[in-house]
Amino acid sequence: MLVTIIYAYLLKTIFFLNAEIFQQNIGDKMTIGLTDKGYKTVELRCGPESMVVDLETEDEFQGIIYTRGSFYSKETPCFQDIDDERAQKLFKIEIPFDKCDTIKKGNIYSNVLVLQHDKELIMPGDAAFSLECDFSEPRDVTLTADMQSVYAVASRITLIDADPAKPIRKINKVATFESYTNSVVITSDSLRRRREEL
Repeated sequence: MLVTIIYAYLLKTIFFLNAEIFQQNIGDKMTIGLTDKGYKTVELRCGPESMVVDLETEDEFQGIIYTRGSFYSKETPCFQDIDDERAQKLFKIEIPFDKCDTIKKGNIYSNVLVLQHDKELIMPGDAAFSLECDFSEPRDVTLTADMQSVYAVASRITLIDADPAKPIRKINKVATFESYTNSVVITSDSLRRRREEL
């Protein structure tokens, strides 16, 4: 009986020491941050009912690609699990405006796409992109003899911290790429150049 109590006490002590070491070594000191590695090109195209993302990685990618909020449900098209057999460099993700936790504010649709190498943990080197399709910019266009106001599209991609516990910054000019068309592209090279210019 005494041996069992001592054994249980030792196991408990070892567990708490390991948990404390893990917390000290990783929990407080590890940050995910913005990365210009792992991806080569991200293109957002805003359509009438969805946003389409073409993603090219630097190397063959194995891991998961998902919209923030879809990690636990793991439902397509919001979540893609890329295993060893499906490893590749090019991915196409269609995010419907009425699914995948897409947020609608007025005529602006937004979502966050996460590129995560480990299937369970977000780690340094993972990337997240805030995607935005803005249909609220009116412009005057001449159609036949009448002046009519139609809505143009603005599209934006902002590189953000992949850590879901970090708040999304409203404007990060270095990491935001914007186009007053239905398509915008961010590349790791263009982000590096912008950082070097500062």
